[in-house]
Amino acid sequence: LQETIRQNFSMFELQGLSRHQFAWQWLPAAGKSGGILLGFREDAFSVEDMDHGEFFLSMSIMDR
Repeated sequence: LQETIRQNFSMFELQGLSRHQFAWQWLPAAGKSGGILLGFREDAFSVEDMDHGEFFLSMSIMDR
């Protein structure tokens, strides 16, 4: 989980962040405020539920 000021990410950028396979979700920044990047290792966790709004991202994950 990381706060960013980015509007968008390419899959190439995100895949370069780790040698492991991650699933990514992000919420764009509003001007110079906010922006959220949320990622989890797909080999270690599975997503049970995901939700997002204007100012939040939520993900329920289970340990595989």
